[in-house]
Amino acid sequence: MKLDRLLSILPDKQVFGDKNPDIKGVVYDPLRVEKDFLYVAINIYTQKDKIELPDGHPFVMDAIKAGASAVLVQQDVDVPEGIVKIVVPDSRLALALIAGEFYEHPSRSFSLIGITGTNGKTTTAHIVDSILAQKYRTGLIGTLYYKINGKIYQSKDTTPEPSDLQEIFINMKDEKIDYCVMEVSSHGVDFNRVSGVEYEVGVWTNFTQDHLDWHKTMDAYRDAKLSWFHSLAPDKVVAINVDDPSSKYFSEAARARKITYGIKNPADVTAKNIEINGNGTSFLLVTPKGNIEIHAKLRGMFNLYNMLAAVSATLDRGLTLEDIKFGLEKDIIVAGRFQSINHGQDFSVIVDYAHTPDGLIKVLDAARSMNPGRIITVFGCGGDRDHGKRPKMGAIVEQKSQIAIITDDNPRTEAPAVITNQIIAGFQNADTFDYRIIHDRREAIRHAIDIAKPNDLVLIAGKGHETTQTLKDTTIHFNDVEVADEILMSKTGKD
Repeated sequence: MKLDRLLSILPDKQVFGDKNPDIKGVVYDPLRVEKDFLYVAINIYTQKDKIELPDGHPFVMDAIKAGASAVLVQQDVDVPEGIVKIVVPDSRLALALIAGEFYEHPSRSFSLIGITGTNGKTTTAHIVDSILAQKYRTGLIGTLYYKINGKIYQSKDTTPEPSDLQEIFINMKDEKIDYCVMEVSSHGVDFNRVSGVEYEVGVWTNFTQDHLDWHKTMDAYRDAKLSWFHSLAPDKVVAINVDDPSSKYFSEAARARKITYGIKNPADVTAKNIEINGNGTSFLLVTPKGNIEIHAKLRGMFNLYNMLAAVSATLDRGLTLEDIKFGLEKDIIVAGRFQSINHGQDFSVIVDYAHTPDGLIKVLDAARSMNPGRIITVFGCGGDRDHGKRPKMGAIVEQKSQIAIITDDNPRTEAPAVITNQIIAGFQNADTFDYRIIHDRREAIRHAIDIAKPNDLVLIAGKGHETTQTLKDTTIHFNDVEVADEILMSKTGKD
């Protein structure tokens, strides 16, 4: 595609150079540059799935040496004669617009459903996918992976960078999918990863404290999500959780047609006669299109909200209530989301990604609904991240657990003892509450399992699906599910 056609989509630009090369690819990573590619220098990106770099501008010459015939920057740099240089106010926004144009907007061949919110995005996306799959060919993009017609592919970002996202869309178009459901993170919005992408349905799950290391304030964090919600056109649909305290902000921001869901407040989609136990969640699903009894395998009140969100997103997608019921009642397993690890032991072991105060409350409440003898919670807080949530999470675990084991959870460059002390500062009765500090996460999990008695519940919180532990100067392979599996198998002798 000729460069001038790609640049025609940009409203504000300065072009230096009189050539109009035929562009063979658009990339943001100089290690991916090939001959006649356009290199776009952006801030904060992962270099060929290896390391995160703060800025792509210092690598402009590397990209040119690798074959780039044009470079796009937001900080003016010198380039050799014969190389076209484009200077823009925001190179991330330009990358999103150009990537869509270069790949000729493949997502316009199917319908997109986007899900945003602090917690529940991943599980809600999987429930939506389960419902839609009763009738349609589907795709999914999210934290764990991306999936096309049931086939799973590895991904590195919850919301991929624009050129990566467009390549995924191309594959989905080739596979003739009807719907793609994807998570829309606040970072994805702030970084313009979804700019220019058109959604048919938007879903908002909830809004609680997270990512303040990046957004700095709750208002800035909320505004990132609100800006995406507002971007959906009036002829689209948005699903809003009316039980969340921030619902008025999202309702006011939405220009699209609203469908509400909730349990405590009047809503279009709701649940009645709710029964939650260790086997799942039963309820009467109430919708504008009728009511139907549901017996889902997903457990916990937080998952009931995820199910209502998914129903709201799919209610007008040409499905019957029986289709929706079947999708909800399937065995929907989401890695690291209230995932049960069972090797015949006489106590429960649950792994969950809960790494925010609100997420921890919801998961611990779900654990308590299973009526265990004691709850033993293994948890920590990430280093180089929001310090303010650490004492809050400590207070929550103290209130809702009988035993806490504080351990490391990606301490990164921070001293683990500093993180631990900030968690303990949240305890109201540190002198009497039963807590232990075991920095080695494997040993912390082992200790929790060793001290568990019949009918106890061990909750391993914070990392969920993650497969690495980031320490001061290294990253090691570590997965809570694998570790719990290994320890339980050695303890019970059962696979």
